[in-house]
Amino acid sequence: MIDARIEVPEVPVRADDLDDASHRLRGRAWAVAPAAQQVVVGWSDLRSRYDAPEAADLVERMAIVEKGSAQTSEAFTRVGEVLDELIDALRLLEKRRAAVVDDSESAMAGGESAGVELSIARLRADIAEVLDQTCRDLGGLAAPPPLPLAADGGAVVPVGPRVTWQMRTEQAASEVLLAPLVEAARGGAGRVRAILAAHPEWAERIRQRPPAARAVRDWWAALPPETRSALTHGAAGVVGALGGVPPLDRVAANRVVAQDRLPTVRREIERLDALLSEGATATLQAERRSALDRLNAERDYLRRVVAGDVQLVLYQPDENRIAEMIGTPGADTRRVLTYVPGTFTSVESFYEGGAQDLAQWLFTQDRGTVAFVWKGADFPGDDGDSGPTEQAVGILEANDQQRARDAGERLARFVQEMRIDPPIAAARQIAGGYSWGLVPVTSSELAGAHYDAVHSFAGAWVPEGWVANGVTTYSHWSYTDFLSMAQDAGLVGSGRNPDVTPGFVSRIYDRPGDYDVRLGSELAPFLDPNGPSLRISTTPFENHQLIVSDRAENRLALDDIRDAVLETKK
Repeated sequence: MIDARIEVPEVPVRADDLDDASHRLRGRAWAVAPAAQQVVVGWSDLRSRYDAPEAADLVERMAIVEKGSAQTSEAFTRVGEVLDELIDALRLLEKRRAAVVDDSESAMAGGESAGVELSIARLRADIAEVLDQTCRDLGGLAAPPPLPLAADGGAVVPVGPRVTWQMRTEQAASEVLLAPLVEAARGGAGRVRAILAAHPEWAERIRQRPPAARAVRDWWAALPPETRSALTHGAAGVVGALGGVPPLDRVAANRVVAQDRLPTVRREIERLDALLSEGATATLQAERRSALDRLNAERDYLRRVVAGDVQLVLYQPDENRIAEMIGTPGADTRRVLTYVPGTFTSVESFYEGGAQDLAQWLFTQDRGTVAFVWKGADFPGDDGDSGPTEQAVGILEANDQQRARDAGERLARFVQEMRIDPPIAAARQIAGGYSWGLVPVTSSELAGAHYDAVHSFAGAWVPEGWVANGVTTYSHWSYTDFLSMAQDAGLVGSGRNPDVTPGFVSRIYDRPGDYDVRLGSELAPFLDPNGPSLRISTTPFENHQLIVSDRAENRLALDDIRDAVLETKK
């Protein structure tokens, strides 16, 4: 009789999936050379635009980009060839496995097992051998040759067994992109400003394709203090958003960005003030007053940034992106909170002071906490308009899976950038998302971010494919509000709401005006008359905002949240 415990081994990778990956890799290999050529052409006329001794040296060093691109393309192509060999082998193994499965079913019916067991053993051994051979082929790829990007007189980093193509690419990218800034910084902050004003494409290239954070960290640490100071004051917009630059140095750079922006804001305030005295329709005057209120809020906020009362580790108002750091990382930092506000959050939400309230309150409960309040991606409804049409569009955007993936990837990258700082990396990592803010938090986990605890504050949903991490604690805090009512009605989250998603421990607080409605009675015939009851509230919008407020009615929830986040019992 065949042993029912013997299982036919699975082929660990589907050939079709690997085929798709191989095609994508080849596409990237083909794209490397044109991209490198574009970079070289873009730099070729530097000497005609920038008359300085170092210009010729920079142009000469750019020639290495073409050589490096050819080497990279060759490596990608060879990896593609190895994958193609693996794909062919996997397809044969898949056919053999299907035949073994058929044979095992027949053997179970006939009571013969010896032949099947032998076939299973051979299949298992062949699967292991195919995978081992692929690993040997990939391991046999030649190490990347040295790329002589060091400045004149500098030491070329030797290539040893620990240097990988990824490490070499990161080093090359950082030197190629950042070397012009270092050269310009020799003339001080004023020279850096002048060069970037004449060549804004330099800063744009860094923004579009930033070097790896760890490469930037090493580059920044090796710079002399006077060079770092020149870059902080002369290339503040670049340094203030550059992953790998320590958070406190990014704060210093963004203080300069705020100082530079203040005159523009003041001029716009003066212009609108003058317009208010002119005749206009009531609608137009109301729009001007609203714009003036927003500018006044921005001016006051920027003054606080310049004074050091607000710390920004990201400030790109034209891109509607901003991130505040509350607290100062150091030896006493015990926990780091990455907090993401919700739908309709914009840069102006930070000016007005609502987006940071919960994170600020938690910081006051224990100064061993450093909090980052992040709005570094496109949020639903973040264009600033608040009319019914815009709000409806924002709610629709809040269900967009692609927006969730993009925000999650950006948040994961931001978290990695902040953890370059040793005190931040050593601390307990906590994430919190309010309303839609839970979406990028959990999406960032899919993109590789790890947290010790995740807190949902009236959170919306988790993305497709998300599962709770076994070593992370998940909590959901909420009142009965308009979002929970929409979730219970199946209008939001497609059943991936935190109060019903495995892994989350939920605490739903009651308020006056909450009650249960039996579906099919008061709401008939619009809902299923045989369905369950629905928990609703007479103050659904107020309740949604209450969970992240410091109002007296929220004291019980705040105390529970504080104890959970700080891991204390009072």
